[in-house]
Amino acid sequence: MATVPSVWNPPEWNAPEETREELVPLEWRGLRYTCRVITSDRPPVTEPLLLLGGALQDMYAWPRLERRLSAHLPLVFVDLPGVGTADDLPAEQGFDALAEAALLVADRLGFDRINLLGASYGAPIAYRAALSRPARVARLVLAGATHRMNPRLVSDCEQVWSARAALADDVDGTLSDSGSREIAGRAAATLLNTALRDQVSQSATVARMLHRQFARITPAAARRHAVCHRRLLASDPLPSETIDAVRALVFTGEHDDVSTPDENRAVAAAIADSTFLLVRDADHMVHLEREAEYADLILRFLTDLPLDGLPYTTAPERLGALR
Repeated sequence: MATVPSVWNPPEWNAPEETREELVPLEWRGLRYTCRVITSDRPPVTEPLLLLGGALQDMYAWPRLERRLSAHLPLVFVDLPGVGTADDLPAEQGFDALAEAALLVADRLGFDRINLLGASYGAPIAYRAALSRPARVARLVLAGATHRMNPRLVSDCEQVWSARAALADDVDGTLSDSGSREIAGRAAATLLNTALRDQVSQSATVARMLHRQFARITPAAARRHAVCHRRLLASDPLPSETIDAVRALVFTGEHDDVSTPDENRAVAAAIADSTFLLVRDADHMVHLEREAEYADLILRFLTDLPLDGLPYTTAPERLGALR
């Protein structure tokens, strides 16, 4: 069985492996959606990992993490209703509905227990899933989580995507004129700490990557993004109830100004058996800025290795009720 070295050394465990992909159709309350299941012949080192990404991420949006983790455990990526290839989610439906749809994935695949990663927009979904069915969640990872979003920031995001959706005459989705290019730049800036870009690893590269990605977004996809951000404005992302029976890791980049370190720390404090830390030289887009470290941190937590003394994080803090 593969093991993760106790000293961080990604090349030692990031060996290329032959993997298989299966697309599994799903249906929840009449809405059709799909998940991708990635497996390899190597015996898994832990329970399967279900990933719930941000509002702009579909089930193909994690190629770097997929490449680094797929040899070690089954990975499940999903287009929940309202994302990617899935049917639209009615605007009145909230994060509780999405948590139900996420848990149906594990039921449909026959997994007794799963590891669950919720990043950014996916964090409220993962939190609710663990809260409602803790016995099914072996470990919970929340990246970029907050009990309530900055309303000005969310409103800015909603306005950006509403403006992009209004460019319906741009049929192929490319941004050709200066006004629509400005929209792509504004969208990227909402996710990055532009004031501290000199302290963020690969900030310029990630900014260009996001700009290119947003430049290809069609008006139809932009309308969906606007709905997602209106959902964030409609209510606080995380419920007031605490999670008592699931081990959790909560983290973000040390320079995150979308979901700040203090906001993530408060989320960790609401989970009884939780660990909180920050990834150095990163902001909200830590999975792109420090991709190897992101994968290493997740794999360590999912295989119960210690998180102390890692060169790329702050010291782990135990903030929940269990000490």
